[in-house]
Amino acid sequence: MRELRAISFTERELTTALIEFSGRLKRKLPVGTVMDAKINSEAPIKIVLPIQDDYGEMKEIPYSEMEVAAALVHYCMGRKVRLPARGEKIIQIIAGQPTLVIWIPDGSTGGPSKAALVKRLKATAAAR
Repeated sequence: MRELRAISFTERELTTALIEFSGRLKRKLPVGTVMDAKINSEAPIKIVLPIQDDYGEMKEIPYSEMEVAAALVHYCMGRKVRLPARGEKIIQIIAGQPTLVIWIPDGSTGGPSKAALVKRLKATAAAR
């Protein structure tokens, strides 16, 4: 038996997580007004952080699925949300919300592949 945990985030929380993560990586963001992140829910998931400069020009900073998952894990850690160290962490879009999904192993051999996890999540979401 395996345990599944899912933590959903608002667009504002996702945006904050990406900004903080960029700072940790010393990735310079353009100067301007940060807008809420845009989510492309098709596989592979891509998140874009739009930033509008003082002249009205929009610049979009792309983030990969793994970067988003890492940003959300760091966001949780910074806010003292306890996460299992051994769990496999993936990002999914559930009901339009970015969701950190954590599969916790039962102590047996390695868990299912990421493709199997995604298939299982889609089946669960479709059943709702």
